Amino acid sequence: MHTPGRHLLVPALLLTLAACANGTDDLLPGYEEQAGGGGSAGGGEGGAGGRDASASSSSSASSSSSSSASSSGAGGEGGEDGSGEGLGGEGGGGGAVAECDYAAPNTCAGAEDLGSVSGDEGADSWTVTGTTSEWFKVYVVDDEQFLFTSTESFRATLTSPPGMNFDLIVYQGDLEINAPDCFRSGVRGQGTPESFTAIWDDRGGPSDDLWFVIEVRHVDGTMCGEDARWELEVKGNVD
Repeated sequence: MHTPGRHLLVPALLLTLAACANGTDDLLPGYEEQAGGGGSAGGGEGGAGGRDASASSSSSASSSSSSSASSSGAGGEGGEDGSGEGLGGEGGGGGAVAECDYAAPNTCAGAEDLGSVSGDEGADSWTVTGTTSEWFKVYVVDDEQFLFTSTESFRATLTSPPGMNFDLIVYQGDLEINAPDCFRSGVRGQGTPESFTAIWDDRGGPSDDLWFVIEVRHVDGTMCGEDARWELEVKGNVD
């Protein structure tokens, strides 16, 4: 069973911030550009602004999700007087704060495989966490193929942390097609925490295995790192 911020220093007074990524929209890796200001006439140049510091976190249980943030740098010191008449130059401005990057590290086609759960026996479940948008897939297995009265069932539940909103979107495959379907319309989870449940009849003979693709999509919130960590649980045989 189962199983980006670069820092770029540019000329003075040019600051460019990378925007947060919502959901699965394409976005270049977040980065910050910053520099300190120079001194005025007669004085020395102001010191450079502080550089940013970045931090990233990885999700547990095989989920690899990252986010980054930077702290504002301190302004440079003013330049000293030149001939005694000129004033010292003003210090450079502090570095701007870059926002978190919530872009998914993968796509539907490259969804992380969470393995399989039984749709009609036991109480198989898997839990995974992360801090960005992300894609997963899970295989629900028909273990009681010859019992006409049984059903198959599956549930996915997504819990977002306080101050953050991640959506749960599930894409259900087709019977007798042993592959996830990335071209189906997704169904959003309902409630708080968001949940999706599927129940289908066991046909008593043919295998009723089904693939499900699960998208965790960032919608709102600006927390970073552990403050942005969500939890996704998938379970089989839930009816």
